Amino acid sequence: MAKSKWDCRRILVVDDGSSDGTSSAIQSSAKNSIPIQCISLPFNQGKGAALARGIEEIGREVLSEDNLIVLTLDADGSGDLSYLEEMINMLEGLVVTKSGTPDWSQPALVTGNRNYNIFSARGITRWGFQTCVSIIMGGLGVQDSQCGYKLMTLTAADPLYRDLNLKGWAHDVEVLFRAKLGSVPLAQMSIDWQDKDGSKVVESGVVRVSAQMLRDIIRLRWKYSLTGEWKAPRI
Repeated sequence: MAKSKWDCRRILVVDDGSSDGTSSAIQSSAKNSIPIQCISLPFNQGKGAALARGIEEIGREVLSEDNLIVLTLDADGSGDLSYLEEMINMLEGLVVTKSGTPDWSQPALVTGNRNYNIFSARGITRWGFQTCVSIIMGGLGVQDSQCGYKLMTLTAADPLYRDLNLKGWAHDVEVLFRAKLGSVPLAQMSIDWQDKDGSKVVESGVVRVSAQMLRDIIRLRWKYSLTGEWKAPRI
């Protein structure tokens, strides 16, 4: 999105090697007033890989523009777009200069905080995982590390998603850990969230997915902080 007129520059859909006709559906919608593009990965690589590929595509095409903001959002509409304007205002507050004007070339990130019922199965699982994240990663400055509803400046998105080591569900933790290491201004906003039928997390088994994510964040901490094998891009 370009901020001079608060217009949507383009909708970019990344098809993570699916076989459900996503690419064809996007092509049939390409005649809308807002340009819609679909990138299809050759095989399923994970949500993190798909987002990283999409942000890489945006950065490559608009190298001369550093005043863009990027919204990442689950394609099933679990998070309502009605929160976007408030999120933009929150992002603007993170990049405002001493003169009172926003500098959109500065890195900044706003992430959603899903309003789950803590006593639901997903709510209990989320609480357990976030507790583990806090203990292992030392706190990331947010209550919900896994929310896919994120708004950021392009100058933040590019380094945070570049060459991600975690390609799957736990990639959000790596993105937020990179933001922490790079002192990227960060804020969170409470949003209503409705899980949709067909969730890959549910289909794969919440407990099994959570266990895999836990292994990933342990490996993340080990590789970044202990062995130094993984390096965060300069922001």
